[in-house]
Amino acid sequence: MRIAFLLPGQSLKPAGGYKVVYEYANRLVRRGHEVVVVHPWDCTEPGSAYDALRARLWVARLRRRRAIAPWFELDDRVRMEAVTHPAAAKLPAADALIATAWHTAPWVAAAAPENGAGFYLIQGYETWDGEVEKVRATWRLPLRKLVISRWLEEIADELGEGERTTRVPIGMDLDRLGVDVAPAERGPRLGALYNTGPEKGSDELIAAMEDARGRRPDLTATMFGTAPRPDRLPAWIEYAMLPSQPQLRRLYNSCAVFLQASRSEGWGLPACEAMLCGCALVTVANGGSREYATEGETALVLAPGEVGRMGECAARLLDDEPLRLRLAERGGERLRGFSWERSVAELEAALAGSAGTAAGAAKAAR
Repeated sequence: MRIAFLLPGQSLKPAGGYKVVYEYANRLVRRGHEVVVVHPWDCTEPGSAYDALRARLWVARLRRRRAIAPWFELDDRVRMEAVTHPAAAKLPAADALIATAWHTAPWVAAAAPENGAGFYLIQGYETWDGEVEKVRATWRLPLRKLVISRWLEEIADELGEGERTTRVPIGMDLDRLGVDVAPAERGPRLGALYNTGPEKGSDELIAAMEDARGRRPDLTATMFGTAPRPDRLPAWIEYAMLPSQPQLRRLYNSCAVFLQASRSEGWGLPACEAMLCGCALVTVANGGSREYATEGETALVLAPGEVGRMGECAARLLDDEPLRLRLAERGGERLRGFSWERSVAELEAALAGSAGTAAGAAKAAR
């Protein structure tokens, strides 16, 4: 198949949604498909001659440097494209054209009749990035929805899109993540992702770490992120900016407990990565966490209104080693069931089935 993904732009730093698309692209080309990933300057028409010139210069620079995603190791067979805006004439001909964000879905819906079957890979309920009704309207477009979690599947059902929706759970980096330091040998150390997005709950994470330290004075903690160290981060909390994959694995393996305070997650990759590296998880129930976080079985799970108890829960796990070790073991076991091999095979089947149906209907119409 010829498969094209339309991202909402370029990300110069690691981003979960982009990482998933690039991982799919790598694995699909290895299965014999032709894959293109398209990056627009903007998902709107240039508003002025100056904007149009900036867009053209941006495209020329990216094509010349051939480094659209310098932080991800892409297979040479994946074609990376940059365009000024994603009008149909600028998108590649494909058997499956896939929107990857609410900004891109209308473009794919408009282009799909000419460029192949239209799909919408939904990795989150993006009301944090757009007006609720505008986001929901994109779910109702005549595209085949590919959702990554049960929570998103339920939203599709609510909007009457259940028949056009397929759940395809994403895969975990099982070959890059693992336990190097036995959980029983770890000291009282907390870990968390720092993200400037207000929905990610970084302020609550810092407050939870401070609270936990008040209960456990021997506590240490570390955070990581793509931004420079935040000024408001207490001096006793360590911080790693843009850690490499090996550094990130070491960071996870140094922690006994990982905290996730996001209020909305289509999945929640950092929490899963930490669990695969032997951390026990304390998380807010944020939708996507249901795939791997079951209260008292694989994690401690708080309702969104209980985020103020996160420090208390973290200290509880540090004091109750049998509980911490049990959650760490069962959490890792659950996540090892989400392989990229299974995810790519399920995506491939969904694309082939719908694209084949669309091609057959078009042929019959002629």
